[in-house]
Amino acid sequence: MADELRLIFIIIGALVLGALLLHGLWTVRKNAGQVKHRYFDETSAEGGEKPEGFDDLGVGPVRVVKKAATEPQVSGAAATSSKGANVAPARAAAAPVVSSTSRDAAVPEIQNELPFDEPAQSPLNFSALSDEDRSQDAFSEPDTAEPEQQSAPAEPAEVLILYVLLPEHKDMKGPDLLSALLTLGFKYGDMDIFHRHQDSAGAGAVLFSLANMFNPGTFELDNIDKLSTRGVSLFMTLPGPGEPLQNFNLMHNAAKKLAEEFGGQVLDGQRSVLTVQTVRHYVDKIREFQRQQLIHG
Repeated sequence: MADELRLIFIIIGALVLGALLLHGLWTVRKNAGQVKHRYFDETSAEGGEKPEGFDDLGVGPVRVVKKAATEPQVSGAAATSSKGANVAPARAAAAPVVSSTSRDAAVPEIQNELPFDEPAQSPLNFSALSDEDRSQDAFSEPDTAEPEQQSAPAEPAEVLILYVLLPEHKDMKGPDLLSALLTLGFKYGDMDIFHRHQDSAGAGAVLFSLANMFNPGTFELDNIDKLSTRGVSLFMTLPGPGEPLQNFNLMHNAAKKLAEEFGGQVLDGQRSVLTVQTVRHYVDKIREFQRQQLIHG
């Protein structure tokens, strides 16, 4: 009995499997005969009617977008405000469009671009100042720039220095030095030092000056009797008044006379003994300076 039931179940299972297999084959064959596209309109296919002008894939011919015969005229502020919003649609409508009932048309028809005016927009102002403030600033800028353009007094381009130095066991006493300086035409003046002016009487511009070689570098005329120093320095600046070579000769002669008066030596700017070659070097420096002055005006 059990064997008979087993046989019946085997036969029934085989029939069910065969029925499923036949149904699957029939479904595959049915679907293979129909090619569907994802853009295909199934509702129109079921009706059996194909829309005119569409191909099997549902793609229709290119249509020409034409401007309507009559368009409402907009004027005033409304037209100005709507122009900016209609720029994109106008450009889209003005794009070249192919007019043909089929894709094989030979000559495309191009629609002219619709005329439109760009809305006039005022330039953006990112400044925090108003127009009046900016105009005032514009007029006030030259005033602030004028002090900068005013040049400061020119610094001396060259300084020529000579020293008169005495040996260690000798010194210049204040009264003797004052007498010698007055004889050479010096005058006590600015910065508490002596100056040699264009006029030996003390008038005119300063040609060269004389200072104390040692601290404090100045002279106290009220305490000149207590003064004692081993050296003095004579210096002149270029450019200066008068003829530079003549001024240097006067300064050189004054230094030599002071050295002879107190038994000292004349030194150059490097505090070396002044020689003929060093004097020529000073003269050449003055001439070169004059040449540069002529070149640069």
